[in-house]
Amino acid sequence: MPTATELARVHDLVRAEPALAPFSGSGPRSMPWGSGSVHLTGTWSGADVDVLVKVGASPAQVAWTRELARVEPSLVPRVFAGGTRLAGADLEWLALEQLPHGLDGGWGGAEFAVLLDAGVRFQRAARHVRLPAAELTRDQVRDWIRLARDRGAPGPVDTLLSRLDVDWELLVEICPPEVCHGDLHLANALVRTPAPIRSPAVLVDCEPCRMPWVVEATYAQVLNSDPARSGWQDLAGLMAGRRRAHGLPVGHDGDVQRASTTALAWNALRLWGVLGPVPDPGWRAAAVWEEWTRNYVTAGAAV
Repeated sequence: MPTATELARVHDLVRAEPALAPFSGSGPRSMPWGSGSVHLTGTWSGADVDVLVKVGASPAQVAWTRELARVEPSLVPRVFAGGTRLAGADLEWLALEQLPHGLDGGWGGAEFAVLLDAGVRFQRAARHVRLPAAELTRDQVRDWIRLARDRGAPGPVDTLLSRLDVDWELLVEICPPEVCHGDLHLANALVRTPAPIRSPAVLVDCEPCRMPWVVEATYAQVLNSDPARSGWQDLAGLMAGRRRAHGLPVGHDGDVQRASTTALAWNALRLWGVLGPVPDPGWRAAAVWEEWTRNYVTAGAAV
């Protein structure tokens, strides 16, 4: 979180930035999931919408959000301005429409269909964007597994590590890499209608990454593997269905399921390596977190 001095500095820069002259800010906004950036809410002269100014966005977020607003405007909030310098300072920033609704448990599980559809729309749109993107490699996955093992992850972790090269080649064959959103989770998708009125989601905080597309779907599933919640199961199958609907290639359902089982294990270990055995209790009880990590790792090692 920024200090009071840093926050005052951001306010001064926002007021001094010519491209933000139409913005009238009302103060900082607290963001879910934690953030190293500063978010200011307010209004934009001549626009009948609330506006969010994000200062400290990543270079990829700025470049991709602005380009997507050009090639696929329904996929991102309305972009009023943005840049890589703010009043002469080296700070990336965006001024975006602030959408009123998020995806949460009030949707009764339908939120995952909305989320995965937006993820696939991103994959389709990214084919028309000529900007650099990160790339997931097998060595990065190897590092996920090793770090999780070092932090005491449950289940047959070493089996997954020993099979990584074979499993990687299989996933690349079954689910050829696409440029994906890179951080597809419920807090990064917003909608214009309240639950249960479904409308297409727009995506924020894009961190585009080329990866086997099943990895993105299973990342969202691992983040939401909670028996008390509905709708989060088989998100790879859900993404496969949305890919077919949007005209993107999908392999045989059985092959996708096989790839999903492996990718779920990888993502469970990825997050265990970050969070360890005791996650934020407001997000997931430690016992549930350990149980589902073990389930995914065991299933992945048994394929």
